[in-house]
Amino acid sequence: MRRINIRQWMVILLSGFLQYPVTGVMNPFGIAYFGAAYMWPEHRNLLPVVTLLGMAAGIPQTMLLKYLGILIGVMFITYILEWKKAWVSQHEMLLMLSLLILSADVGYGLARDGISAEAALLHLKMGGIEAVCGALGFALFYSMMRAFLKGRVREPAETSHEAEENFIKCRLSDMASSFRKLSHILTNEIPEKNGLSEGEMARAFSELTETMCAACGRREHCWEKEYYDTCHSAYGLLNLFSERGQVEKRQVPAGFRRRCIHLDGFLKETNRVMQTASLNLSWQNRLNENRLVFAGQMGEIAEIMDDLSLELSERKESSRKLSDVLIHQLNKKRIKIKKISVTDEGSHGRRQKIYLMARMRRGRCMTVKELAEAVSEAAGQRFVPEKDTPELVGRKYTVFELVEDTKYRLIQGAARRPREGEAVSGDSYAFIYLDSGQVLMSLSDGMGSGERAKEDSELMINLLEQMVDTGFQRRSALRMINSLMMLQGDRQLFSTMDLSVIDLYSGICEFIKIGASSTFIKRGSQVECVTSGSLPMGVFPEMDCEGFCRNLFDGDIIVMVSDGVVNRFSHGNEAICTLLSEMDISNPNGMASEILNEALDRPGEVQQDDMTVLVCTVCKKTASVL
Repeated sequence: MRRINIRQWMVILLSGFLQYPVTGVMNPFGIAYFGAAYMWPEHRNLLPVVTLLGMAAGIPQTMLLKYLGILIGVMFITYILEWKKAWVSQHEMLLMLSLLILSADVGYGLARDGISAEAALLHLKMGGIEAVCGALGFALFYSMMRAFLKGRVREPAETSHEAEENFIKCRLSDMASSFRKLSHILTNEIPEKNGLSEGEMARAFSELTETMCAACGRREHCWEKEYYDTCHSAYGLLNLFSERGQVEKRQVPAGFRRRCIHLDGFLKETNRVMQTASLNLSWQNRLNENRLVFAGQMGEIAEIMDDLSLELSERKESSRKLSDVLIHQLNKKRIKIKKISVTDEGSHGRRQKIYLMARMRRGRCMTVKELAEAVSEAAGQRFVPEKDTPELVGRKYTVFELVEDTKYRLIQGAARRPREGEAVSGDSYAFIYLDSGQVLMSLSDGMGSGERAKEDSELMINLLEQMVDTGFQRRSALRMINSLMMLQGDRQLFSTMDLSVIDLYSGICEFIKIGASSTFIKRGSQVECVTSGSLPMGVFPEMDCEGFCRNLFDGDIIVMVSDGVVNRFSHGNEAICTLLSEMDISNPNGMASEILNEALDRPGEVQQDDMTVLVCTVCKKTASVL
């Protein structure tokens, strides 16, 4: 039972005092007040008891049965409606009260006075008057209660499930803000150091002079009589090392060379001190770089939390009209629906999902594919069963998940060849089908060739597939992978990443290129080349991630190639565009093999790099609506 505050207690108790007839035969405002107060779930345990006591004390026994029936009718119909639709609106309660009052007046009057045309007309008139008064009273009382209870109204957004979702969204937003602030703090406190600072040069100068000159017999002559020249010369040697990385004897000023009696030792110590300072600078820069990578990861975690919060916000309940239509139409096919939910999901709510708890009546059975066909026929658009959905609709209630079918499908093909003299290819690729109705064509070219390049490129593809399947956004996943490559301590990893993300609902394709070669879009005899000049992954902490979007149509072909293919053609992208425009092959595997063979047949040196060709044809489904 929910906690009741003082204002709600006042609303409940007032219901008992209002149960007195306005005239000798009518009590419209008392029952209207009960209906308005019953809209709040916090009142429902005590309100009927208090109202019944008020009726027993204020309404004559001859009228008590009529209003008791209305009270029970309101409670029973509310329960039925909420079991079906999860909540009762203001308009539904108003209509319910009016019909119950009218039917109770007519039924009670005819039972008392006997059935006749004159009595039916009289009680119908009286019932209509009381129903109108009750409707007006309900509207008045409901508005007053909303203001008195500060708008705490029973609405769909205030169900426990959605309240929990709102709480989760707020918590995710707060956590994302904290991680973002932490990322900004770490980034802002990282100094940019390209060389030794003045303080570090001063410490190197002090260490050098104290080591070499403290016990020297000519210290007084050099550092007192020739102080300015000695100091200037020593600083000049340190700056010379910073510029050239080494100090030789011939680079020492003539005056300092004649004065210093330990010149060889001085130069040796200068090189040692500066090498140590340079090594410390290198380690400091490496630590700052790792710190920047860590700050970037904190920022990516914040972005992931924001994306999850946005996904919860976009996952909104569709109109109840479709739910009502499905319940009505499926009932004709002897499918009993206990609960149903229609949601818009995916990026910007592009696809619909239907969750329903259903069973068959009269001992019959139905496959989930037949259920999907029945739902598609009722909804006017094609739905298919989601994976892991039960295959049979039986006599027990079971939850089924149906998703709107995609508008397009893909036919894919691939061909590849390792570098001359290598057993394996250093290129890796994958076709990743996501639950959101998108397909990721990914191609990664590891630096070099052979087993090492294969390990690097496979690592990139596997990490991308796992992170995207988990729910990471593509760019966030790529930035996280780039951070991982930067944190490799034993060796530096470099790898290109070429992505073509095809939305099978809208036909929009996004091309994301990170150090990758060109991608080609073939539409009939016309070919478009999508290029990028970004660097591979693992080079810099802040990754350059270029993206391009194109609309695809039925019959369009996407061709992705690695650098080894482009480099075999003398004119590169231009030659490949000419080849594709003249090619008339419908099979993607055949097209990929033909492109690879054309590259291998080009005159020139032996094959210097791994070669991979991916081909994907976009086809529009014919039966989008049953």
